[in-house]
Amino acid sequence: MIDKSFVKWWLSRVTPFRDVVPEKLAAEHEAVERLGDYNQNYAEFLNRAVFPAVDDLVKFLAKNGITHRVSTWGNQLSLRIHLAWRWGELVIMQSHEDCVTFEHHIITEGEKRGEDSSEDHSHQYDLRDPIPGPIAENELQFFLSRVAQDLVEPPEEPEIPPGSESPDVQA
Repeated sequence: MIDKSFVKWWLSRVTPFRDVVPEKLAAEHEAVERLGDYNQNYAEFLNRAVFPAVDDLVKFLAKNGITHRVSTWGNQLSLRIHLAWRWGELVIMQSHEDCVTFEHHIITEGEKRGEDSSEDHSHQYDLRDPIPGPIAENELQFFLSRVAQDLVEPPEEPEIPPGSESPDVQA
């Protein structure tokens, strides 16, 4: 049970603002009605495109000996690839407060070996309309590309003392 003194304080603050104009609530009611459509579009996209594409990817990874893990929780699907000194994770979810977007994040380990930072590449798609199936395969390929690109480190740039010109600049 909520603390009685807190309840009194909270109600004294909120009660004067409890009347909401019907126009403001109309948008809320419309959003809730459309929520079923968004959920249906997301479910169809997952079942017809994402799950088959992830299944194919998992088979590909297993066949080639790439260590990986697939897990789900709530409305999220996670695919993590582990490599010798790096990892990459793809998280697919339905997001936004009214679940209007399909979103995925690609999280990869830091820019350099041993670095404890990560990058997050995020793409969002509107669920007001059905999402074409090929998007799932494109996004999985983008994920694999990001992981592969992050494996190659560019040559370290020379340190230039303050006040000196870049070695590329010639007088």
